[in-house]
Amino acid sequence: MNTHQLVILTSITALLSISACDSGSDDAGLIADAGSEEDSTGDGDTETGETGEPEDPDSDQDGLTDAQEAELGTDPNKKDTDADNYWDSWELLEGTDPLDKASRIYQGFWPYSPTKNELPQGSWDTSTTEPLSPFPRAEFLDQHGDMVDIYDFNNFTINETGEPSYMIIDMSAQWCGPCHNMAEWISGADTAETASLQQTYPTVRDKVYSLRIWWITVIVEDAGGGPPTLSDAESWYSIHQDNHIPVLVDETQGVRNIYNGGQYPFFFLLDPNMAVEYWGVPGPGDNPFLALWFVEQYL
Repeated sequence: MNTHQLVILTSITALLSISACDSGSDDAGLIADAGSEEDSTGDGDTETGETGEPEDPDSDQDGLTDAQEAELGTDPNKKDTDADNYWDSWELLEGTDPLDKASRIYQGFWPYSPTKNELPQGSWDTSTTEPLSPFPRAEFLDQHGDMVDIYDFNNFTINETGEPSYMIIDMSAQWCGPCHNMAEWISGADTAETASLQQTYPTVRDKVYSLRIWWITVIVEDAGGGPPTLSDAESWYSIHQDNHIPVLVDETQGVRNIYNGGQYPFFFLLDPNMAVEYWGVPGPGDNPFLALWFVEQYL
């Protein structure tokens, strides 16, 4: 990072206020705070010069002024110059190149939330299965080898409803045949093995593919029942080939230890703020995947 970029990075850090990744639209609102460079008086009005024009305009409202974008070589009229789904200012914060689509925050195009630190934060020591308990704030390796901050999925609203997405956490094991069958079904396979799933949960796949629900697979055990590694996520992805589904590695088995429901696959639901919405173990005669049933009935 050169000196100009460092100065620009320092000046935009306080400006970022957006809840979820914008899928390439210039309409999502990154809001400059009342004390930003555009409003040094703090009264909500943009400072203007003698000509009546803003002294330091930000034409695309991405948190970078037009002058800063000129230094960077980015387009002052586009929040996302390289069309990789990440705003130029976000990429500058995360150290990726806003001029190169191949250099992006997540290779899987997962969401990004600059305001994730403002959420109630869970941890491996404090998080529980109780409703409203925040999920641990943690990073996980994904199938592309990126470290993914799971809190980047909070309050994602780029879907047909415009409402924040919920998250199904799919706890699966590499050795588990039913887990792989579930992955085939959610990836769109209609076979004799997946027919009963589609019959029982007829709207869940549509909700996942419309991003009303983020389906996040967390590999909690390898083929021998031990801690999984990157190779488990890579092989899972190579088998099921679904670009909509993040496949994360529970390397420390912290997810397994807190949320284990005694069966695989096991599902629980997080609300848009990363807190437990529903966690339940089925009893005799119950639907075997209660969180999926919850999504089917209520979301």
